Amino acid sequence: MNTSSGEKIKITVVIPFFNAYDFFEASLNSILEQSHLVNEIIVVNDGCGLKADKYLNQFSDIKVISLTKNQGPSAARNIGVKAASYPWIAFLDADDIWQPNKIEKQINFLIKNPTLSACHTGVSTFDHTGTINTYINKPFDLTIDDLLKSAHVTPPSLLIKKSVLEKVGHFDETMYCAEDHDLSLRIIEQGYKIGFINEALIRVRRMNHGNLSSSGRKLLIGNYQLFKKNYHLFKRKKGASPLFMYSVMMTAGGKSKGLEKKLYYGLGKLIKIIFRVK
Repeated sequence: MNTSSGEKIKITVVIPFFNAYDFFEASLNSILEQSHLVNEIIVVNDGCGLKADKYLNQFSDIKVISLTKNQGPSAARNIGVKAASYPWIAFLDADDIWQPNKIEKQINFLIKNPTLSACHTGVSTFDHTGTINTYINKPFDLTIDDLLKSAHVTPPSLLIKKSVLEKVGHFDETMYCAEDHDLSLRIIEQGYKIGFINEALIRVRRMNHGNLSSSGRKLLIGNYQLFKKNYHLFKRKKGASPLFMYSVMMTAGGKSKGLEKKLYYGLGKLIKIIFRVK
């Protein structure tokens, strides 16, 4: 079903919650203060127990689903999507922030572009010191070739038809990370279209969790899973595999320290030289 000016876009927001007590209220308020209100907010308590249930139940504007054990953000999002009452799904992480007109701009964008099954927006990253980076230079109409270079779509920026998530199989819960990248590849591969609004309508919180090298290793493992699962796509495009491997190594280096940082950067530079990556 195409989106048209006559179609009422009704939206469920899905939020995975894992010990985000310090940030959740600000995230929730960024939804409640939207210029165009959503219809439902589902928060999935991802195995945090009675303490989180008691905390979340103080907010009357949300529906809480409690998991008995931690299953990770992919499972939490999938459970929230399956419980959603409305045909459009938006995601927000429990420590991130929407700009006040995020949903309104996405709805207007979808009405003007009725062939789209989803849209995402630009992103600003921030920490306690303020804004770190802003990312608004992304393709208007996402393609497989674009996704072989970069993930592009982050879940808190995404507004998508629930039916599309059902048809492509939701987030892959077996992936270590990069599950959002994998989802985008499956959406585009199966013929659906994701459009882009080149404004930073979400703010993604960046925090130093201490173990930087662990973050680098997680990124490598997740992207290896992504590459292996989607190798049939990478092998169709000349030069896509070396470019992807180079990008992963350099990003992993940025999330590591010491000898591990040097190793990833060194491997990235070696890949660039051997395969003449540009």
